[in-house]
Amino acid sequence: MRAIEAGMIGAVAQWCECLHGADPVLKALEVLGKSIEAEAVLLSRHSRTLGAKARVLVWDRQPKTVLGGRLERSYAASVLGAYFDKARPGSLWFKTMVEDSLGSDLIAFHSNRHLRELVVVPLESKERSVDFLEIHLTDKPRNYQQAVLNMLAPMLAKTWHNRASGLFTESLLRMTVRPQHVSDGVPILSADNPAGLSRAEYRVCLLLSRGKTMDELKSELGIGESTLRTHLSHLYAKTGSANAGELIYRLVAAEPFMADGGCSDRVA
Repeated sequence: MRAIEAGMIGAVAQWCECLHGADPVLKALEVLGKSIEAEAVLLSRHSRTLGAKARVLVWDRQPKTVLGGRLERSYAASVLGAYFDKARPGSLWFKTMVEDSLGSDLIAFHSNRHLRELVVVPLESKERSVDFLEIHLTDKPRNYQQAVLNMLAPMLAKTWHNRASGLFTESLLRMTVRPQHVSDGVPILSADNPAGLSRAEYRVCLLLSRGKTMDELKSELGIGESTLRTHLSHLYAKTGSANAGELIYRLVAAEPFMADGGCSDRVA
């Protein structure tokens, strides 16, 4: 317990220094992750603009070649659900408390990496964006670890609110996260399903390829804006698309897309 607390004190000190520009933010994520024996820690920013892709900074304990893949995207929406943009900054949200409503992507990622818990800490909710800290663990936190997290989360949110201006954007410019892409030479909506779309995501893509608007999508699928935003965020990550326009182009283009984001010269 004392070792954990000592590690957390160091992690908080490193976090505060990074938020004032003394060290890279990625260093703070690393120190925080190691202090609580996490497998990966992710800092995410989600725009309130419908269809915008979440931007992330990631520290992952495992090398790029790890079975199951490194962490490259946010899963905050899968855990928070309808409270995604309403959760109180500094509160704790656990994957194991909402397992009946988790997205298939998070379930698959944790299964591949032999992870059990995801702890999401809402950091800040602003008019244009929402920020989260996401901590992936191999097991549920023990009682004393959860007690430390309960004390730590409000402090992380408060210091994040008082961070140096432009810190997150500057950090993103220093670090490019490789997106997931579809298989080479195979259309996204082919029977092979190269992007690994869920049934709901496939239906969204199908309707988009037929020229449906976002409002028509919500009406036809019987879903709300937050659910649609979640589907689109997952689709951008799976297809390597930056926005709705790029996703639609990839869905309706005659040429199959390649893993580098380009397209082949001919279609067989």
